[in-house]
Amino acid sequence: MFFPILFTLILLFLPIFQKKRIDPANGALIMATGIFCIGFTSRFTNFSQIPLYTADIALLIAWFSLFFSFIKTVFKGTFRRRYITHPVQSFAIGTWIAGTSILCLLFYKQFPEYKFVYITISLLSGGLWLFYLFICIQCYYVILKSKYFDKIHGVLFLSTVSTQSLVIVYGRLFNNHFFYELTKLLIFIGIILYIINFSFILKRYIFYTWNLSDHWLNTNCIIHGAISISGIAAISSGTINNTIIFYIWLLALTMFFLVEGIEISRMFSRLSKYSFQKAIGCYHVSQWARNFTFGTLYLFTINLELPQKHVEFYLLKTAIINIGLYILILLLVIEAFIFLMHVLNRSQIHQSITPILRGYIKPTTHDKSPL
Repeated sequence: MFFPILFTLILLFLPIFQKKRIDPANGALIMATGIFCIGFTSRFTNFSQIPLYTADIALLIAWFSLFFSFIKTVFKGTFRRRYITHPVQSFAIGTWIAGTSILCLLFYKQFPEYKFVYITISLLSGGLWLFYLFICIQCYYVILKSKYFDKIHGVLFLSTVSTQSLVIVYGRLFNNHFFYELTKLLIFIGIILYIINFSFILKRYIFYTWNLSDHWLNTNCIIHGAISISGIAAISSGTINNTIIFYIWLLALTMFFLVEGIEISRMFSRLSKYSFQKAIGCYHVSQWARNFTFGTLYLFTINLELPQKHVEFYLLKTAIINIGLYILILLLVIEAFIFLMHVLNRSQIHQSITPILRGYIKPTTHDKSPL
């Protein structure tokens, strides 16, 4: 029953796409939900297709809504001003590329007969990635030149995520020498981007003043998510041996526990400083990043082939596979609920049904600052 509810949420979300400024990070919703569906179907191969088809339709509607909204800004001449002028927020364009790649993978898994369509879309997405890479290089230059480090957060790692998402989709759709070499190059570029981003994050949190409750943002979870998707890319492309992939997995786990440990401390810090609703109950599009990063670690673990000399980690891998899915479902349900409250509070539907819900549900207040 969850997927029909999600479908309803997406439809309710459409009025938000009609506002003047579209947040480029909205693609994170497609990334998070799509990676969950892929992980779910990988774990339960005999699950009923009806709810999954419902999720496919919902995600496709959301993707087309974003696509046409952004195309509209291109024809109106407002694209540059809205999306690629801020040296940090410009990295959010990476959610479009990663979201498109995840959607192609999900549909190819369920409807392989339309492979040509996915190939066409993924190649166009690759063209967008070239443009995005150019924007990222410009943003790195501006950050270095303008000493913009105090504004940096995990959104920078979307450059790595978008790059490795192309590796995964190309590794799945193509089987020739050219794309084999291309994916090797893309993995290398993604790793270089990760090193750059990580050095920027270290500089921001070591040399600049910050506090845990206000300056550690949701997007910082992409620090470990970018490692996990790099591991999936390495498996999908077949360009890196199992031993190296195993150590990437260990690194992803280490960063996961480190970053999410900070996240738990941040939650208590915010609860001690703000009301419950403002501390953890407000919706922000960046919250989908957490669902996505948890999903990438889960999918990485499912596809990991442990080297013979490291079979002692089999119990850990099994525990993550068995427990991780329920954590993903719980996180998705929580985020969907917060999302629904946000939608009801902002959409036209809110005005007609609020009197009915009053006394039962208290709509959340939109927090414009990323958490």
